[in-house]
Amino acid sequence: MKAALLHLNLSGGPEEANIQVLERAIGLAAEQGADWVITPETAVQGYFFARKGYANQIPVQPAPALEGIRRLVVRHRLTLFLGCAEQDEATGKYYNSCLVIGPEGRMLGSHRKIRSHGGDTEAWAAKGESLAPVPCAEMTAGILICADSWFVDHARMLKDRGADVIIVPAAWAPGEHGPEDCWERCSRVSGLPVWVCNQTGNQEMLDFSAAQSVVVADGATRLTYSGLEQGVLLFDWDTGSRSLVSTAFTFVPV
Repeated sequence: MKAALLHLNLSGGPEEANIQVLERAIGLAAEQGADWVITPETAVQGYFFARKGYANQIPVQPAPALEGIRRLVVRHRLTLFLGCAEQDEATGKYYNSCLVIGPEGRMLGSHRKIRSHGGDTEAWAAKGESLAPVPCAEMTAGILICADSWFVDHARMLKDRGADVIIVPAAWAPGEHGPEDCWERCSRVSGLPVWVCNQTGNQEMLDFSAAQSVVVADGATRLTYSGLEQGVLLFDWDTGSRSLVSTAFTFVPV
């Protein structure tokens, strides 16, 4: 199978602009033959959207604004991991989530971020309470959003619950509070590959220009990219042998 990480400049928003960028990047990934497409954390609204006063506008997802993205998924028979803010229809609570949309355009599952630094960029979000892998056609995906992956017990739990791979949508810059080696640790303790889709850009309080999107296998980082240039990062994975085929990302500028 072929996977695509969308390493994009999305943190500043606004949502309308981000959706346009996402649609363009998803289309490029599809043209390259991608089966799975993975976006960064809060890719739809932008990581700093709450600081701009939009936290009270979070809809139940998938909202009508995502219809163009959903149509692309159906047209190209993709599985999409979409980072976004969402409102729980029953409780009205807001969550930092990753939606999994399958090739038929239906929701296959989702994950709500469990761990947060609690600062104003994430204070809007309630904490998720479950870790449930999402069965997809090619593999079963465990999902950890950004800081969820700091805690290796989460990776162990996903392995025990049937995950074949750990997907990490992130907004995580290196530095004093950076990820360090947490993705490699998650891989080592679980025995699972870890695919991290981070983002770029120099926005607001955090500089994402050096933030890394990575593919970790067998406890070691095998592929990595960082930089201000937005792009689709493509790689091939053998689902039979559960091993990485590519020796480097194929980079498609967005």
